[in-house]
Amino acid sequence: MRLVERGVRYLGRHRKEVLAATAAGGTCLAAALALTGAITWPAALLTCAWGVLALGTGLALAMLLRLDRHTGDVRRAVFGGGSLLTAQGMAGIAAHAQEARTRADTLYEEGRIQEAVDELVPYAAFDDEADLARRRMMSERRALGPLHGLPERATTAYEPVPGRVLHLVSNALPNSQVGYTVRTHRIVTAQRGAGLDPHVVTFPGWPIKAHCDTAPVREVDGIPYHRVRPGQHIRPGLQERIDAAVTDVTALAHRLRPAVLHAASDHKNATVALHVGRALGIPVVYEVRGFLEETWLSGGQATSRRGSERHHLLVERETSVLREADAVVTLAHTMRVEIARRGVDPERIVLAPNAVDTDLLEARPDGEAFRSEHGIDPDTLVLGSVSTLTHYEGFGTLVEAAAHLHGQGHPIRVLLVGDGAARRELLDQIRRLGLEKVCLLPGKVGPDEALRAQAALDVMVVPRLDRRVCRLVTPLKPVEAMALGTPVVASDLPALRELLDEGRAGTLVPPEDPAALAEAVAALAEDPELRRQQTKAAREQVLATRTWARNAEAYRDLYEHLGVTS
Repeated sequence: MRLVERGVRYLGRHRKEVLAATAAGGTCLAAALALTGAITWPAALLTCAWGVLALGTGLALAMLLRLDRHTGDVRRAVFGGGSLLTAQGMAGIAAHAQEARTRADTLYEEGRIQEAVDELVPYAAFDDEADLARRRMMSERRALGPLHGLPERATTAYEPVPGRVLHLVSNALPNSQVGYTVRTHRIVTAQRGAGLDPHVVTFPGWPIKAHCDTAPVREVDGIPYHRVRPGQHIRPGLQERIDAAVTDVTALAHRLRPAVLHAASDHKNATVALHVGRALGIPVVYEVRGFLEETWLSGGQATSRRGSERHHLLVERETSVLREADAVVTLAHTMRVEIARRGVDPERIVLAPNAVDTDLLEARPDGEAFRSEHGIDPDTLVLGSVSTLTHYEGFGTLVEAAAHLHGQGHPIRVLLVGDGAARRELLDQIRRLGLEKVCLLPGKVGPDEALRAQAALDVMVVPRLDRRVCRLVTPLKPVEAMALGTPVVASDLPALRELLDEGRAGTLVPPEDPAALAEAVAALAEDPELRRQQTKAAREQVLATRTWARNAEAYRDLYEHLGVTS
C-alpha cells in the first residue's frame, strides 16, 4: 500500500509531465509496431487513443487523491484503513478545505485567479463552499479578457423611437447615493430637459436583497429606472449575471425600442450593451467614468496586484469594449488621452465633465445651520470634504495637516461627511493624534444635507494620493464646491490640475505632504483677496464648461451624429 501511495503522490504532483511522456512513448511504440507490420495503422491509432484515455482517467484520480501538504487527511482517510465517509476523515477534509479557501481568497485578492481556482480544485468534490468559490472565480475569469462572441450587427427592421436613450448602469438612486448614481441622475434629468427621452436599467441583482426593494421599475423625479432581476443573487458569478442581463435587456429593448444604448462604467455594462446593440442593430455609447483596473489597484497592495492575471484581464476587457463602442464619452482630458492611447480614435471620444445644475450657482444652502447643529463655532475655520471615504482620497493627509494647524494654535475643525472603507482607519488616526475634538465624521447623509455640509466648509480639501487612478480621474464634489464659492485646495495631480485650471481656480499642493497642505490652508485663511480671486475664477469656469445643461447639449450632438435623434 505504501508503494501505491508513493505512486499516487508522484502522479498527483507530476501529472502534466507523466501525461506528456506517456503519450509520446505510447505513440512511438504504436508507430513502431505499425511500421513493422505487427499491427495495422488503424489499430495503432486506436491503441494510442485508449492509452491516453486510460492515463487521463488515472491522472484524474491521482489529482483527487494527490498527497501533498494540503490533503494529508484525504491520504489518511483513504490509505489508513478508514473511509472518506468516517467522521474523522470528513472533519479533516473540511478543516483543510477551509484552509484552502483562505489561501484561495488571498490569491484572488492579489489577482491570481487561476492559482486561486487551482487551490480549490482538490476540495471541490467534498466541500460545497470550495466548489462554489471555484465556480465563482472561474465565472469572473470568463467575463474578463478580450471580448469575443459579439453577434454581427443586425440589419433587420428594428424601429427605434427617435431620441429614446436606454442607459445601462451598475447601480442607481434611490437605493445608493454616491457620485456614480448622482451623475447618472443628473445626466438623464438634463437629457430630458434637452428634449430626449431617457430610461435607465441597472445590472442584475440591483437593488440588493438587503434593500427590500424588488420593484421591476421605479420612477425617480419622473425618470423610469428599470431593474433586471432585482434582489436576486445569480450564481455562480459575473459571467452568469452578464448573460442574464443580455437576455433581459434585449427583452426590455424590444419593449422600449431605444434608438441608442448608453452604457456607463464599467466593462460589464458595456459588454451587455454591445451584445444587445449588435443583435438589434442600434449604436452603443460607452461612458468611461473611471478606470476599473486602476481603482482595483488602489484598493490593495498595488505592488502585488499590478501586473497580475486579473489586472491584465481587466485592461484587456476594458480596452476591447472601448474599441467596439460606436462612441466613447469621458470626464476629462486626462482620461481622453488614456483612452486614445488604447487605440480609440480621438474623433470618437466626447468630453462630458463632472458638472452641476445651473441653479446651484445661485443656491444658498444653510451651512450656518449645519455648523450650529454639529456644535461648530461660527468663527472656527472649517476644512474638509463631502466624499466617499476611500484610501486613495488621502484624508489621512488632511488629518495630519489638521494636527499641524491645531498645534500652531489655529482655531480649526475638520469636517468629513460620508462613509467608506477608510473610515475606521481615519478614526484610529484621529484618536492617536488626540484630535477627537477637532475632527468630525458625522457619516453618510442625504443629498440635501450633503449640500448643507458643503456650504458649511470654509475650505474644500481634495488631498488625493499620488495614484494612477487619481492622476487620471476627476471627482464630482469639488465642482459643487466651486459652484458654491468655496475655496478648493487639492493635490497637484494632472486630473485635479485640469479641474482647477492650472491653479487659477484653486490651490494645488504636493500630494501626501501634510505640512504643505497646512501651509496652503493657513495662507487662504489669512488672505481674503486670494480667496475672492480663486472662487470668482472657479465659478466662472463652472458656468462656462461644467453645467449639466451644457453636457446635455454635448450628448444630444453626439446622438445626432450617430443618427438616432430624428
